[in-house]
Amino acid sequence: MCRLKRIIREVHGITGLVVGIVIIIVALSGCVYTFQREIRSVLYPHLLKISIPENATRLSVDSIASIAASYHTKTGIREIVVSHDPEKSVKVYMKGEHLLYMHPYTGEVLGLKSTRKDPFLLAWSLHTQLGLGKAGGKIVGWATFACVPLILTGLWLWWPVARNSWKKAFRLPFKGRWKPVNFQWHKNGGFYASVFLLFICLSGMVMSFKWFENTVYWLTGSPPTQRVMPKPAQTARQQGTIQKSVDYTFRKFPQVKEINIFFPSSYDRVFMFIAKYDDRLGRREVLYFSPGDGELLHGSYDADNSIADRLKAVNYNIHSGQVGGLPGRIIAFLATLFAAYLAVSGSIMWFHRNARSKSKVHHSNKV
Repeated sequence: MCRLKRIIREVHGITGLVVGIVIIIVALSGCVYTFQREIRSVLYPHLLKISIPENATRLSVDSIASIAASYHTKTGIREIVVSHDPEKSVKVYMKGEHLLYMHPYTGEVLGLKSTRKDPFLLAWSLHTQLGLGKAGGKIVGWATFACVPLILTGLWLWWPVARNSWKKAFRLPFKGRWKPVNFQWHKNGGFYASVFLLFICLSGMVMSFKWFENTVYWLTGSPPTQRVMPKPAQTARQQGTIQKSVDYTFRKFPQVKEINIFFPSSYDRVFMFIAKYDDRLGRREVLYFSPGDGELLHGSYDADNSIADRLKAVNYNIHSGQVGGLPGRIIAFLATLFAAYLAVSGSIMWFHRNARSKSKVHHSNKV
């Protein structure tokens, strides 16, 4: 048993050292991003909320798109986000790095932001890709994968063997020499955080690996949903087709809070609408519209989703704690922040133990 414990301790320590720096970067950037919505509303109220002019009529999304394309001529439009709230601005994502905030009644450009300079989008890039693109995304994915055995071996090492050790196993000391205090916080604090971190890691793996996402479908007995990309008839685009599709979506799904409108790309040539509900379950409707006449071509509806589809939809909210509302996000924030501490404290313990072992060997050689 002692030998097995030594092996598990070595595996736990070496794994923590290998992925430690990635854990620190991903955890801290995740903490920054957790409350980005609330922080944005304080820092940029003039970009997010608008005042409605008297007797004003809301511009069509087609008009907004035309104004945005004229304002920023370097690249085309990638995505437009339209809210059901009449006092919210319209967000226009250009291809590349720029984001326009626009007044939906006057067409005024409220602000132009660079996604590369936005601190929260930078945090998102670090959290998901270490700022290194697809290669960084793979590193983050495998580091997240490594965190699962790291958590499980940590729980195994925490488990008290003697009956009189149980009381000490739940204690978090605030006084004493820093090395024993650091050890107890790493060991016992890690136990308290382990359940939350396990959910965060597993949900992160769903986003990182297609094979793990397919495993969720297999475990629930649901076949993976195949994305259907309909091909529209080759017709000239009529005036107001985007607004026609938006009106249809809000009319058919009145509880939807906002619509993400993805403009046609070279490989699909259709408008894809993701209509999101204002709930914690990540419910959404996915609709495809013809760019020519704005008619619905195909829809993937929340009501038809399998158990695995619903788990996939709520996965991000589990990862970020949003499924638990504000308390859930606070817990996710604290657990993620503690994960960064675990990486630092674990490295300190590892190097201290190795330095002490080398010192003993050196001393015995002298003798």
